[in-house]
Order: sequence, then structure tokens, then C-alpha cells
Amino acid sequence: MSTASAITAAYPKMASYASDIVAVAGRLGIDPAWLANVINFESGGGNPQARNPTSGATGLIQFMPRTAAKLGTTTAALAAMTGKQQMAWVERYFAPYKGRMTSQEDTFAAVFYPAAMGKGSGYTFSAAVQKANPGIRTMGDYVRMATKRARLAAPTVARRASRWG
Repeated sequence: MSTASAITAAYPKMASYASDIVAVAGRLGIDPAWLANVINFESGGGNPQARNPTSGATGLIQFMPRTAAKLGTTTAALAAMTGKQQMAWVERYFAPYKGRMTSQEDTFAAVFYPAAMGKGSGYTFSAAVQKANPGIRTMGDYVRMATKRARLAAPTVARRASRWG
């Protein structure tokens, strides 16, 4: 299990909320490294104001506007928050997936395309998803891209590892 100091060493932009990452991951039952690696990939190293100009996705895990609304906030409100403040929304987002994230790959899938959770690396996205995300045709493509940028290693549960090839 990763610690706040390990997260800070790997991702200096996360220093002010590394202990929150550890606490949220603990309540979700996942390794804090998995959560930190997702935040790193989605927000350019932990920038809570990160915004995708095409989709409007904003924040630490790139909340889509409709997702933010379903959670009871807006992307504008999220963009005005610190990383520490956004962690409450990150936890709220992940809560429905508690118990289903048994690997780094599942944690990546929960953010990028929850329907792909547990379906393995060969899960192929629709043409619309592929068009909006150049270079990502399958869940395996996304996982490989995200894993290349990950700076923290964490074990993958063996019973799930074979699905991600």
C-alpha cells in the first residue's frame, strides 16, 4: 500500500492532498497508488484545474459535465476547487464501484469507461468513443497509455490480472 509520502515523491503536485488520496482509497478498499495513478493520468500530474477543451471534462479525474451534475455539482464549481476539496467529489464518484475495483486496470476503467470494468483489454469502444479519444480503440489501449505514465507500482489481484492481458 502506498503512503502519502510515496505519492508526494512520485507526484509533487499532489502533495497538498496526498493524505486525502490515501484516506479515500482506504474507504474504497483500493491501493492508494491506483487512485494516484488515475489522477496523474487524467489531470496531468494532479492539476485540479485540468480541463479538456473538447469534452469539457474537468478536474482530478476529468469529471464530465453530465457526471458532475449527477453528483450534485458542476465542472465550473470543480474547477474552482483545490485538489483537497475535489477529493470529496472523487470519493463520491468512485463509491458505486467500491468492491469492483480489484486492480489498477479496473480503477482506470471506472473513470474512463465504467462499462468496460472487468471486461478485459480487448473490450472495444464505439466509433464515437474512439473518435473522441484518438489512439484508444480498446480498453487495453487506454490501460497501456495510462500505465506508461504511472509512477507508482501496486499489485494487481491475480484473479483479475488475466483479463487485462
